[in-house]
Amino acid sequence: MTTNNTTVEQFLAGIPVPVEPAAIERELAALWKPASEQASAGASAAVTRVCLANLLVVGDAVNNAWHADTLQKLSARFPCRVLWVQLDSASGDAGLSADVTALCHLPSPGNPQVCSELITLHTSRGGAGGVPGAVRPLLEPDVPVVLWWAMAADTEMELFDALCALADRVVVHAEPLASPALRTTSAAPSLRLCLRERAAGKATVVVWHAMCHWREMTAQFFDPPPLRDALRGIETVTVHYATPDGGPTATLPAALLAGWLAGQLRWTPAARKPAPDGMRAEFTDPASRAVSVELLAQAENKVAPGRLMSVDITAASGSARASFHLARVVGERSEIRQTLCLSEACTLLKSLPIAERDEATLLGAAIESQSAACVFPRAAKTALWLLGGES
Repeated sequence: MTTNNTTVEQFLAGIPVPVEPAAIERELAALWKPASEQASAGASAAVTRVCLANLLVVGDAVNNAWHADTLQKLSARFPCRVLWVQLDSASGDAGLSADVTALCHLPSPGNPQVCSELITLHTSRGGAGGVPGAVRPLLEPDVPVVLWWAMAADTEMELFDALCALADRVVVHAEPLASPALRTTSAAPSLRLCLRERAAGKATVVVWHAMCHWREMTAQFFDPPPLRDALRGIETVTVHYATPDGGPTATLPAALLAGWLAGQLRWTPAARKPAPDGMRAEFTDPASRAVSVELLAQAENKVAPGRLMSVDITAASGSARASFHLARVVGERSEIRQTLCLSEACTLLKSLPIAERDEATLLGAAIESQSAACVFPRAAKTALWLLGGES
């Protein structure tokens, strides 16, 4: 490639510039040089290249438009070097081609543009074996490596394992949240992928990060010392989740919330039974007491399928009976309301405004999260059992 002003302008404008795979680093240096010279001269068009992490994205080429939109938004929040591997199922060419571009954003008027690098590698499914060797020398040193696995959860397992070995964190997210990705049939393979040997302790599903307010507010019920005994006295847990028709087809977030409680409190799965409106299961706690869990569908068209609608927990707290309620209120301002009932007296503790977050925001949260090491694997293992994915 011959670098000229037009090529540099295309690069900084987000237009892909074809390069030879073996010359990617050299070509990037040549493209960035004029931009750095402008910055040294104080030019108004100066740019600043920032790299907080390596983001390795692997996806089927049929979803390129969704991936591109998500990466553009994500780079505004989390500047990084993006290595985007596009596997074309329709192509039989096992060769590798590449292009590079910049993802630039203006944080505020008068400041330099902040830019990330986007390196795109194109190959077919038959060329997947060459991807790890092509990716490894392109990783920036001394910053984390995050793998976003945007492929179907039951494909290209050898490639997944090889790239997990390079990654510090892994996010499994193969379909847009608006798609049927939260359906039970899609959820179980994704959880199994997160629990593979090379991924365990590194991996989460993106939906996990859409549930953080629900986990935090559930845990906050038991912060006051007088209520901590109630953790050991939990008897029932009921989780309602939204589906358009009330059918039990989007169980993953509810199963993860129940799995999180069970994992943190060391409950042992005992029995599960599908029901017309969801799932009912039995656990035993460390004191061999029975705990009943229900995951129930609720017809709701104003909330994305699978999003949590309410959590109800009943427990014995000393000589008193306690119930803990979280409920989503949908209106001009969506919020979660937290209510505590002791015996017959109920108190609204607080309301927390919430907003639906898109894939880019959730991926940013996943990149920054440290919860994969111990909390998520326990939740995922129990959620997989609840979904019937493993005994």
